[in-house]
Amino acid sequence: MTGGLWKPGDAVVMRHYRDAYRWAAPMRVVEDRGDFVALYLQPGSAIVRMGDADGRSTREFAKATHLVEATWGLNHALHLIREGDRHATMLLWDEHSWELRCWYINYQDPLRRFSLGFETMDLTLDTLISPGRTVWRWKDEDEFEDGIRFGWYTREQLAELKAYGEGVIADALAGAPPFGDGWEHWRPEPSWAPLTLPEGWDRGIG
Repeated sequence: MTGGLWKPGDAVVMRHYRDAYRWAAPMRVVEDRGDFVALYLQPGSAIVRMGDADGRSTREFAKATHLVEATWGLNHALHLIREGDRHATMLLWDEHSWELRCWYINYQDPLRRFSLGFETMDLTLDTLISPGRTVWRWKDEDEFEDGIRFGWYTREQLAELKAYGEGVIADALAGAPPFGDGWEHWRPEPSWAPLTLPEGWDRGIG
């Protein structure tokens, strides 16, 4: 880190947490401008996610009681996040062919910095946008409904988040930054290898 900013190639932690919920992954810094960061999650990297009492991975709020170690293996994932935004713009490529699968809008709390990287909390609702940015759909509305029943969210929050998301979708269809900035052509440095989480990745979490 130099002058409070991470350098390209630095390994950092991205963690999500709220109450007992935890998710964390090691990511490689592509760019850090202070008001914008680009972070790469490489297939084969070791992550932790929430599991149930039997140690099985779960996305159900009421059953998420234990941490489970896992390996990220589904996609090359590039996270583009602007300071203050309530979402990350992600590009997901096939882990073998590098075919762009989709633009993935992950709604989340505004990003915060901590000593090992960045932290936020996922807001469950997502938007999938086709590679050519012509077709889109909401994702995980059913899980948001589970969150309402669990007491994490309200229907008013869902309406507000969808209104916010419609602005992001409009930017995507119009090719506004970062959608029109050529990130779909980005590739990692050949020397970069999968990462593991460092000791103390959960430091400061209550």
